[in-house]
Amino acid sequence: MTSISNSSSMLAFKDDTSSAARREHISRIGNPSHTTPLSSEEMARNATGEFLARFADKEGVNHDALSSQAKVVGSAMRASLQRYESAMRQMEVRFEVLDRDLSLKKNRNPIHHIESRVKNPVSIYEKLKRRNLPISVESMEANIFDIAGVRVICSYIHDVYGLLSLLRKQDDLEIVEVKDYIEHPKPNGYRSLHVIVRIPVYFMDKKELVPVEVQIRTIAMDFWASLEHGLKYKAVHSVEGIDSSDELLYCSRVIKDVEERMQILARAMDTE
Repeated sequence: MTSISNSSSMLAFKDDTSSAARREHISRIGNPSHTTPLSSEEMARNATGEFLARFADKEGVNHDALSSQAKVVGSAMRASLQRYESAMRQMEVRFEVLDRDLSLKKNRNPIHHIESRVKNPVSIYEKLKRRNLPISVESMEANIFDIAGVRVICSYIHDVYGLLSLLRKQDDLEIVEVKDYIEHPKPNGYRSLHVIVRIPVYFMDKKELVPVEVQIRTIAMDFWASLEHGLKYKAVHSVEGIDSSDELLYCSRVIKDVEERMQILARAMDTE
């Protein structure tokens, strides 16, 4: 059974430095019980306040005398992020629908669970600064395509590529870019399928194609990525006698071999 998660456990979504801007709830398809999430307005307000404070710290501006630029940018980002929130939610629903349809036709759920998040203004600000890009909403929208992120965790590798194939068939969805780190893993052993899509979002007076980064990976790939992220950012000491980089690379290769073997067996469960 697929679950939809927006919790702080999404370790590998890069640059998401504040849990204040995440939706703090978990729900499950077919199970309406879940904790009450923060509203988009509350998340945007909290994240914008943090953005303004961090902007003041980095630019050496007194918190009580924030520059008009910071206030304007913060307010504009707050409004813009609601668009990305809407796009993220719509992508979640699309994957829910695909999973249920596949469950009926294939007699199993290819999606184990779904996670999502929207970058907070602080992360966006820092990413623009790292790239030496202008600090503005226009610059954000033109240069950052992973503001809204959805991660889909599957059981098997062929489920990953099957979902990509189904996305390609949705004629109102624009596939902007595909990075296949499963076929071509990163040097450190990271494996996942990254897809940038533009999904139509309808507002009162217009329709916009809003970008969303979709990561599709297996349970094993996600387990590896969570461990790698923890060792990289949260490790408090080294493991005696072990080179963690070499060990992670070895584990990635072992996982790849095991997944390929499991996939052969898993095909016995597929119905035509």
